[in-house]
Amino acid sequence: MTTLLVFVGTILFLIGIHEGGHFVAAKLLGIAVEEFALGFGPSLWTRKRGETRYSVRAFPLGGFVRLAGEAEAATDVPFERTYYGQPAWKRFILSLCGPVANVVLAVAVVLGAILGIGLPRPQVAGLVPGRPAAEVFEVGDVILTVDGRSAWATEDVGAAIRALAPEPVTFGIRRGTEQLEVTVVPVFAEDDGRYLVGAYFLPQLVLAQVDEVAAGGAWLRAGFLPGDRIVSACGDPVGSFFDLYARWLDGCRQATVDRGGAALALPLPDSVEGLFGDASFRTLPPVYERPGVGEGVALSFKEIGGAMVGFVTAIRGLLTRSIPAGEAVTGPVGIAAVLGQGVRAGPFVLMLLVALISLNLALFNLIPFPALDGARMAFALYEMLTRRKVSPRVEMAVHAAGFAILIGVLILITFQDLRRLFG
Repeated sequence: MTTLLVFVGTILFLIGIHEGGHFVAAKLLGIAVEEFALGFGPSLWTRKRGETRYSVRAFPLGGFVRLAGEAEAATDVPFERTYYGQPAWKRFILSLCGPVANVVLAVAVVLGAILGIGLPRPQVAGLVPGRPAAEVFEVGDVILTVDGRSAWATEDVGAAIRALAPEPVTFGIRRGTEQLEVTVVPVFAEDDGRYLVGAYFLPQLVLAQVDEVAAGGAWLRAGFLPGDRIVSACGDPVGSFFDLYARWLDGCRQATVDRGGAALALPLPDSVEGLFGDASFRTLPPVYERPGVGEGVALSFKEIGGAMVGFVTAIRGLLTRSIPAGEAVTGPVGIAAVLGQGVRAGPFVLMLLVALISLNLALFNLIPFPALDGARMAFALYEMLTRRKVSPRVEMAVHAAGFAILIGVLILITFQDLRRLFG
């Protein structure tokens, strides 16, 4: 129920912001707004104020701003205040303002999460025996700086190592209440074809303690039960799940388990799919720290920029068929499932997901497909460039056909999401 409420609330909020962008733009541009609605279908609540009717409708998976003259229905509004009575540049700005509102919201939410909650600092989540990092790091060390620069993401750590290798890399870390500075010399790993220090850097520490085991899965078949704490693998002490994984990659398939004070010897799963997919392990909360305002703003735009690149990459992969459609797109069911995971992960992750959905809503609407804002902008741009206006009836017919196609695609994606979730 919580997931459903969060999903409905998020969708209504984001669509309200999107349509609010169109609404405010229309008012500022002098275009008459006949209705501002959240949802589709029969009205649950309606009120008229001035020339605009405000309504909440039964199905909360959409919304709209009905402008005077946008449909073929008769209107008492003077032509110069109708949608098609506006010059092309006004219609272009009007269509653009919905996506812009969602982008602004996404930036604001990310900035609020970073400055209000903080960012999860990278941590040493595991060490590879015999590699340089094992000599200076301990599992649980929090990475503060790399080469004198703040490290706010695991990508920062990896990028610094790649940039400096094979030269020594200096890390500022926090170990308990103590702040230290350590230096590691990366070594070239021939099996990976790159320089490594031999540590797993993650935003959360995953302990080597079984939380849940899948029925019939590899861990349960091997004899593991929830609560089991893995203390060593092939005689080497294990401080985290990724300590265990490093030894598993080295060929170790035997673990010593502490089960209620009793030591047991149990075999490890043979496949990496079984190792990662058939059990969950106890995870400690991230270590959140807030950057300064200036750095927080820069990090917010970095997050938004990365999400934009991800969207464009997904669309390109979908068009070139290099990414399966099931991986590139998701519908309401998939979004609800992701938001449910965000609720369980905590407010920071949930806020980032809301920002990501808002940004994707903006970018999706900018695609020049009929019924989307991008197509309306394309019609307006065509008129500005050619000085020729497309017949309103033709444009409305194009958008109606596009809307029907989008509804059909949405139904297909929903079935795909249901099949993926429930098999």
